[in-house]
Amino acid sequence: MALPLFANDILTIDIGFRYIKILQIKRKKNNSLVVVNFGIGDTPKGCIKNGAINDKERVIAEIKKVMHEQNLDAKEAKIVISGTNIITRIMMIDKVPEEEVDKKAWEEIKESLPINFSEHSVDYKLLGVINENGTEKIKLFVTAVSKKIITSYIDILNSLNLKPVAVDTPANSISKFFQKEVKYEESENWIKKKRRIKSSSSNTYAVIDMGSETTIVNIIKDKSPEFNRVLLMGGSNIDNAIARTLELEQRHMDKAERYKKMYGIAVKDPNNELENTCCKTAKAVVDEIIKNIKVCFDFYQNRCAGETVSRIYTIGGGSMLKGLGDYMEQTLDVPVYPINALTIDGIEFVQGLNLEKINYLINAIGVSF
Repeated sequence: MALPLFANDILTIDIGFRYIKILQIKRKKNNSLVVVNFGIGDTPKGCIKNGAINDKERVIAEIKKVMHEQNLDAKEAKIVISGTNIITRIMMIDKVPEEEVDKKAWEEIKESLPINFSEHSVDYKLLGVINENGTEKIKLFVTAVSKKIITSYIDILNSLNLKPVAVDTPANSISKFFQKEVKYEESENWIKKKRRIKSSSSNTYAVIDMGSETTIVNIIKDKSPEFNRVLLMGGSNIDNAIARTLELEQRHMDKAERYKKMYGIAVKDPNNELENTCCKTAKAVVDEIIKNIKVCFDFYQNRCAGETVSRIYTIGGGSMLKGLGDYMEQTLDVPVYPINALTIDGIEFVQGLNLEKINYLINAIGVSF
């Protein structure tokens, strides 16, 4: 549902496995968006599983707390569904006359998706016409979400006395964010580095959302979503690996996370045994994540008639891991741009806001469009 011009402030809420992100956003006369304020709270442990919210009361209490602390007082809201229980597919149908496309699309969707259609909300986008072995095919991007999950998110907004405006998926909110013009803020050294990496003029790029429990691979072509996969590995896997290596007790997991943030995967002091151990352990987990990202890229190209990924944007808290961007570039041989190195047209922030956490906010900004 689109917001009208001159709309009042609106809240956007993104409930992740570890953090709840809440933004208050205003739409200006020129249709650009201004982030008025935001808050980040802790998602209560055990409240979310496979995208479903198991304990709404604790989630609602945390949202109320963040809204009160940050003086977030808009009365309408959009919310992003957690991504682990969202089905996405690329499908091909034979090219038919325009008036028959919808019928043909739904025939293919109902035949191919292994779901109960009465229990799911299903939508599709047309991605254009391709030539497959000499036959013209229409390419579809299909999304299916459990109606129960959608209802649970709407119930949260209603319980907060907020008027629900929209419920969206991470893939769609990210694609809407990147529909804006992206500008690179690069130093001379950065530009020189990019020249040493393979790059193409393709307008196909990946947005890698690196969270606590998952890494979501989004591929966007011509500003439309083309591919989405949820990898069940994230920052917490690094924490657990470091804790096992150092033989830390479960109650000291915060220490493992602290070491991860402190050292990352790039060793600075070869004589520091703890740093070397933590970096080596973290790098092994990152290697597994990158291997699965590469599998996604190959699948997209070979099975979904996709193009070569020309660049990667990294978002999410996990993207802040020290040394990750450079290592990902070397391994995948694709330019990597952290979100805090970009300027996005049409998105402004009120002066004085602390933007060090912008990596966490992309889904919540994207759903506002």
